[in-house]
Order: sequence, then C-alpha cells, then structure tokens
Amino acid sequence: MATKGEMVRALAQRFDLNPNKVDAMTRAMARAGLRTPGGRGRAAADMTGEDIFHLTLALVMGLETKDAPEAVRELSQLRLVRGNLFLDGHIQWEANCDAGGESKLLDALNRLPVAGLQLHRTFGAFCGHWLEEGFEDADEGFNSTPVSVEVSSNGPHAVFSHRSDKGSLKLWFGDAARELRTPEWERRTILSDKLFRRLSQLARSGAS
Repeated sequence: MATKGEMVRALAQRFDLNPNKVDAMTRAMARAGLRTPGGRGRAAADMTGEDIFHLTLALVMGLETKDAPEAVRELSQLRLVRGNLFLDGHIQWEANCDAGGESKLLDALNRLPVAGLQLHRTFGAFCGHWLEEGFEDADEGFNSTPVSVEVSSNGPHAVFSHRSDKGSLKLWFGDAARELRTPEWERRTILSDKLFRRLSQLARSGAS
C-alpha cells in the first residue's frame, strides 16, 4: 500500500495539481479523522483504500481545503439503502435495507463472485474496501469488468455500479436514493472505471 507521501504525489500527478495543495488537503483530512495518521520515514503508515477514496473525493469535486473534511465526511457516511443485480433482463436479487432487508442483502452480496469482498454499509467504507479487494479475483475475470461511482448533490446520494458476466450490480447510498426524484438542478461527480483502477493500484501496491 502507499504511504501518505506516495499517495499525495500520485494524486497530485493524476489530477495535475500542486503537491503542496494535495498535502494540505490530506492533512486537513487527518485532523478530521478521515485519514490514517501518516508518520515519517520508516514510521510512515500505509494508507488504506478509504484514505485514498476520501482524498480523491475532495480533489475530483474541487473542494476548498477548509470545506473538504465536512463535505467528504457527509458523503463517506451515506448509508446503503438498496441494491439489485440484473442479468439478461431479470432480477437476480433485490434488497431494501429500509424494509428489513439487511440480512438478505448481506447474504446476496456474499454470494457475488468477488473473492474476499465484504459488505460495508457506508459509502466510503464500501468504496475503500473495493479499492483494496475488488479487482483481486483474476480467475473470475474481474480485472476486465467495469466499475463506476457517481456522487450527486441531490440528497446527497451516491451510486456504485459494477458489470460482469454475473450481471449488472447497483448499490444506492443516501436518503435521496430511496426515491430518486428529479431535482430542479443537480451536480454530479463521476469516478470512472479507469480512475478507480488507478486508485486500486495505489491502494494495493503504492503504484501510481
């Protein structure tokens, strides 16, 4: 996994930003408890997938350093409210956490062909865990299947999508995901499959 310095340098290069700006952002995250304490030299701690995801959210959304911790915390703590898996036009499973479906959703996700993937019921924890584990199962062909993450100001809410030969998986996080009404205006941020894979490489090996 990447150290704090490696994470800063990799994301500064990825988003064409001044490393000092990215470093200031990640230090603000650490003060807010949204990043593993770093350390220096041999004492430098490995950053988790969630650490990398939190910093990435702040950078891709263009947040100011002073505003980033509160905004990222709100998004990271969005609760999983429902999910479904479609294959060939048919629902393979569907779950609604607000309707007492948490155990059903847990069972269904545990049967999905992603080796070692655990269910995390908050947006930040789920995406951070996916960065660490979601592309590991090469035998199942997951290294070639697309992932996308979309964050909306409506609510806010977030949607995690994954497609494979096992079906099309979608997970909705946040109160607005219960109804998904069309707002008068909406700001969306999308993390593409290409970016998510770069972040996964960083989370797993420290490579940019």
